[in-house]
Amino acid sequence: MVDLLSFVPLSVGGVVAILINTIIAFVALVIADKLIAHNIDAKRLLVIAFVALFLTPIVGSLLLSSLALPAVVSGYVFPFLVWLVLGELLIKEADMKTKLKVVVVAFVVWIILSMFLAPVIYQALPL
Repeated sequence: MVDLLSFVPLSVGGVVAILINTIIAFVALVIADKLIAHNIDAKRLLVIAFVALFLTPIVGSLLLSSLALPAVVSGYVFPFLVWLVLGELLIKEADMKTKLKVVVVAFVVWIILSMFLAPVIYQALPL
């Protein structure tokens, strides 16, 4: 059986880290929206980031903890699938191809920002 706390730390520091990751994802979605030159509502982008990177890892690790999936699946694959579904549901201002572009570019930008920006933010926090 997989230990839940090894994938999703449910301490105060872990929740803050997940929230920081969610904010970074929101910034990535806004950057992708600006690169592709569509004006998607920022509230919808925030909902995509919050559900995909805050709720999905917590719920996914709770529901799938007995399956012993690798951390890559719960950390990247499930959020990406949620991003795709939420992008299709919440982005109303564009066609399907544009929605897919926004979501994929945002996911790549999020991965890059989480590699370089997140460690700097984590070190600056007094947790």
